[in-house]
Amino acid sequence: MALDTLRKGAGRLLGMILMGMLVVSFGVWGIADIFRGYGQQTLISVGDTEISSQDYMRAQQDVLRSMSAQAKRSLSLQEARALGLDRQVLERLIGGAAVDNHAKSLHLSIADSTLLEQIMKDPAFKDAAGNFSPLAFQQAMQTIGMNEQGYLNSLRERNLRRQILTTVGKVVNSPDMLISALNSYNGETRTLRYVLVPESVVGTIPDPSEEDLKRYYENHQTKFTQPEFRKIGVLAVTPETVKDQVTITEADLKAAYEANKDTLGKPERRQVQQISFPDLAAANAAYQKLQSGTDFVALAKEQNLSETDIDLGVLSRAQLADPAIAEAAFNLELNKVAEPVTGKLGGVVLLRVTLIEPGKTPTYEEAKPELEKTLLKERAAGAIFDLHDKIEDQLGSGSRLSEIADKFKITYQLIDQVDREGRKPDGSAVTLPAQKDLLNAAFATDTGVENDPIDAKDEGVIWYEVLGVVPEQVKPFDQVKDEAAKDWRADELRTKVAKYAQDLVTSLNGGKTLEEVAKDLKAEVMTSDPVKRDGITVNVLPPAVAQAFTLPVKGYGSAPSAVEEGRIVFQVDKVTPPEPLAAAEADRLKQQLGLLISEDAISEYFAALETRYGVKVNQPALAKLTGSGEEP
Repeated sequence: MALDTLRKGAGRLLGMILMGMLVVSFGVWGIADIFRGYGQQTLISVGDTEISSQDYMRAQQDVLRSMSAQAKRSLSLQEARALGLDRQVLERLIGGAAVDNHAKSLHLSIADSTLLEQIMKDPAFKDAAGNFSPLAFQQAMQTIGMNEQGYLNSLRERNLRRQILTTVGKVVNSPDMLISALNSYNGETRTLRYVLVPESVVGTIPDPSEEDLKRYYENHQTKFTQPEFRKIGVLAVTPETVKDQVTITEADLKAAYEANKDTLGKPERRQVQQISFPDLAAANAAYQKLQSGTDFVALAKEQNLSETDIDLGVLSRAQLADPAIAEAAFNLELNKVAEPVTGKLGGVVLLRVTLIEPGKTPTYEEAKPELEKTLLKERAAGAIFDLHDKIEDQLGSGSRLSEIADKFKITYQLIDQVDREGRKPDGSAVTLPAQKDLLNAAFATDTGVENDPIDAKDEGVIWYEVLGVVPEQVKPFDQVKDEAAKDWRADELRTKVAKYAQDLVTSLNGGKTLEEVAKDLKAEVMTSDPVKRDGITVNVLPPAVAQAFTLPVKGYGSAPSAVEEGRIVFQVDKVTPPEPLAAAEADRLKQQLGLLISEDAISEYFAALETRYGVKVNQPALAKLTGSGEEP
């Protein structure tokens, strides 16, 4: 039957379609049942829907392409897995299958006539003249290994998923009360009056007794636990290893210098302030106010923006995403305001540059050493590959890494003891090639295991072996006695200063004034800058800010000051509500809230479906498929 119904309306389907376009379309919520062949091993089941290894591999390629696009470079499978590839694939497959089950239980479907209309309008199925024609559809089906019925099923399934998820995720406009509450939460500031309480108020901390130290030692075992150490041998074939086999001439270096001169050295950087406007008319009106003498920061405050909000930071031209804005910012004189700039992305902004850090292009002689290293990395691949094969042959015949190093005159690095962080027992750091990957691998294997070499990309190939393991263990008390005494004193000092400060808070709540407290401490009462919930200022750190936002106006509190082990005793002097949001900002916040609520609704929907239908994963098969060698 396949497309019999559709053929009545269109004869035969015609149009070109690329395999990638289809996979991207289907990959949004997983891969459809039509990709499954008869008799394949079931990898995952969601209710009555079964997902095979072939489904997983197709979805994996789609997610890998998506992750590479986000990274703006081609990621290897190993890199993508480190970034969560396997988890994303499972989420897509299980989520898609759960939605399919729900659609079936609701008896939802899409008529063939609707599918025909969609196919007829799809630009991918039109010829150069814009007409719908029948030949290329069959070619497209052959390219992706799908028959006509399979394509119809996939199209119907994709549309159903989209319609269901759109319905689930659709939310009404965020209520004004919620917008106002969020604005109040994010924009409210608090000003504190405070007195610094120095650590000296508690006097000298007496020496701890032997019993004190042993109790502290027993209660803080993690502080005194020595990490696991491993003895490892490393044989690295790097560009430097094969340097004598690579020819780099002076002409090569000069050509590389001329080709890359603009990217060498230190680029010019500028501190840029930016105020955004909904349209050009609003930006022009604001610009005229600046020309009449209004300060740039004052203008920002009229838009309910603080100086922090408008500060983009100190950036190079390349770090400004919009090329039109970058061009304007880097042609602007210091402390001048540019006329309204319409960015390539559609926004209209006013810009001011408050700092210019000049760039520097190195001379040829200055750049030569790095250019030589770069060219060596580019040209050493062939020689490294040849040596790689010779080393693998030697390993296959039973030779040890140290013997191979002697045979090929390569450095064999032996590290007697190193922990996961790359440190020796005395705390000094080791230097290893591809250190993070190498240590992760060395601590994931065991002694006597022949390990696959690490591909360090343009840094070469690294073989390694674990020759011994010193397990994690608690250091003996006598060995850490001095360290324990030092930590005990610090803890005791913090505890006593905190109690002293809390006693002051109690006295303040009982009627004493900050001025009286300051007089007793021979200190002064200071006033902080206004701070938001996520802000800090001099002597007022996050613990004090968090506590201040739980107190009423004129309420008292105490928190660390970061001046040695001292604290501050403070009073919430003023609570300043934010200005009402401008209409444009309120609309933007409503859109953001709507998106977040929609995502939460869809997430809850998926969780409910998975609970309803049940999810079973063939863990050994999945582990084999993902190359983990063990159940995830």
